Amino acid sequence: MKQEHRLVAEVYRYLAPFIDTTKDIYLGLDGQAALTASTAGRFVDPNLPDLWFTLLGRPVPCRIEAKILDQGKALLMQSQIVAWRTRGTGAYKPDYWVAANRELSEFYFWDDAAFLPALDASGATRKTHQLNAPKDRMTFKNAPELVMCILREQLKTNSAG
Repeated sequence: MKQEHRLVAEVYRYLAPFIDTTKDIYLGLDGQAALTASTAGRFVDPNLPDLWFTLLGRPVPCRIEAKILDQGKALLMQSQIVAWRTRGTGAYKPDYWVAANRELSEFYFWDDAAFLPALDASGATRKTHQLNAPKDRMTFKNAPELVMCILREQLKTNSAG
């Protein structure tokens, strides 16, 4: 199992009790699965964040992209950058980004606005790109702390809008 999938599994493990299971839930769809679902008409865009869920009592879904950081850099597909930048064509931009180091001993969180400058500055001409994660990202020692941050942010977001 790839480390990114382990990160998604860890985050989902702690979020699961708070997720409304009557609403759509998508976890770590790989590119081919997302493309197949998009071609079949399930999605209008195959660039899907790794976690898509709705918290209990919340009106809108939350979408989170997960990455493993190597030396502070996240690997993104060209299609993700093109879809998720400020003027991107993507229908399902992430609300938040979560990341971890390869050892899953440090976890990180930032909102999409913090990553837009890196996405916007990328030339996105190769199939994959390494982008620096935001310097002002929040850092946590474990997945439960990271998930508490996600829950707090969702409460703020949904109560403000």
